[in-house]
Amino acid sequence: MKQKIKPSHSFARASYGPRVVGLALGFVSVAGVLVTRDLPWWIWIGPLLHGIVWPHLAWIWASRSAEAARAERRNLLIDHFFGGIWIAVMGFNVLPSVLMVTLMGMDSMIAGGRRQFIRGMLAHAGGAAVGVLLYGMHWQPESGPSQVLACLPLLLLHPISVGQITYRALTKLKRQREELAHLSQHDGLTDLYNRRHWENMVKLEFARFRRSGETATLVLVDLDHFKRVNDTLGHAAGDAVLRGFAKRLRNNLRNTDTPGRYGGEEFGILLPYTAAREAGELMQRLQASLTSEPLLPQRTVTASFGVAALSKDLTSHEAWMRLADQMLYRAKDRGRDCVVTAGDSRPSPLLPADGLQRRMRDDAAAMKRVLAGLSLGDIGAVLFDPSDRLAWANPVFLQLYAVQPQARCFGDIMRHCHSQQTGPRIETEDIDAWLAVADAKRRSGPRRSFTIDMVDGRYFRVEEMSFDDGWLLDLLTEVSAERAAPLDPTPVPPVPQAQKTPPGPTPQAPRTPQAQPASATAASPDAVRPG
Repeated sequence: MKQKIKPSHSFARASYGPRVVGLALGFVSVAGVLVTRDLPWWIWIGPLLHGIVWPHLAWIWASRSAEAARAERRNLLIDHFFGGIWIAVMGFNVLPSVLMVTLMGMDSMIAGGRRQFIRGMLAHAGGAAVGVLLYGMHWQPESGPSQVLACLPLLLLHPISVGQITYRALTKLKRQREELAHLSQHDGLTDLYNRRHWENMVKLEFARFRRSGETATLVLVDLDHFKRVNDTLGHAAGDAVLRGFAKRLRNNLRNTDTPGRYGGEEFGILLPYTAAREAGELMQRLQASLTSEPLLPQRTVTASFGVAALSKDLTSHEAWMRLADQMLYRAKDRGRDCVVTAGDSRPSPLLPADGLQRRMRDDAAAMKRVLAGLSLGDIGAVLFDPSDRLAWANPVFLQLYAVQPQARCFGDIMRHCHSQQTGPRIETEDIDAWLAVADAKRRSGPRRSFTIDMVDGRYFRVEEMSFDDGWLLDLLTEVSAERAAPLDPTPVPPVPQAQKTPPGPTPQAPRTPQAQPASATAASPDAVRPG
């Protein structure tokens, strides 16, 4: 059976073949000089042992050493030393001497750099000095035709052998670098991009959007109740689900799309040049395939999808990712196994009769403390769940927005305000388009402040807090007209009354008969919505 070479001995093993060839050919070069001189037979013993026997002893010595690379550099110094001795024996014949110094020096430079090269040259000089002491000083530098012919095999074959070894080493290094780059960018289990690299791709896509304005959509996916798979079927089954879903993503996405493992059972999908509706339809097909073609034969594993398209209202790639994450929480809040797209103003499904109360009781003490404090005074307060359903509102807010008993979500409240011209001033003809813009903006950051203009002429400062789990809280405080300037001064060209209001804040015209600050009128979701 072939013995397996340890990785630490690979350098010494790679040097074994070239040493055998190089020293054998070196012996031929030395012999080409010795045969022309009348020397006793025993002088041939040293070059013969060094050229034929020593390469094998050097390999055995290095292979048995704990530090094979260090042992191999030591062997190179021994080569230099004996090479210096044979130079003295040859009477410093120019061609074989120079050839021996050059080729051994090249080997040392490859093996250990300049430091090893200098040490090798010193060993060579020391060997030449010892050779002079042992064999005497003989100066015969001329190289005849026979010496030239004897040196040709070494001159031709040894550089080729060293070049081959160098090529193999560079090829292996290149392969290792590619493997290392792959490992640094990919998840080991699914072979998708890991979170760090995937987020960097999201950042680059956001920068491209800023330059070109070309749309892109981000999707965050969570495998539903994945912990149950691990707990009931084992971690091997869980790993099979993750690998199977990753394969499903690769088979259903384009080459330009970028899937990645976000962490645990969460995945991210970057869809360049894709609008929100197209991305939502693609995710719905993917969602349906999880039921029609289960990832496991013994259990159907579903997934929840949060979809968020890029818009000019998103100020950073982090805000883009946060919006997708909030849509994912909304999908979970709707019962999982669904696709939720930011800007989709369709009403959310109703909870079971006791669903909201049960969730509110999950952290009853903290919730009661917060809501009790918000109910005091003339501050309006409202709390929406991750699906934008109305979870709680105090009397001040209910009166300001004329909230009807049947209103169950943010969209219901704002549609009633728009149709009845009550509550906040909403200057748009297409309330659904307005709600779509508002939905995409409301959870893009953890906290926002803005001013709303009420139909009755009052102004309110809104402090909006969007929590990581999808809940959203708005606090409304009445302010004077002088303090009603919005915090976001970015100007946007005004929209004619006959056109639909596009996404983003727009400057407002003063009202009559009394002129008001232009920024206080509500013609955009930032300026009018309670949450």
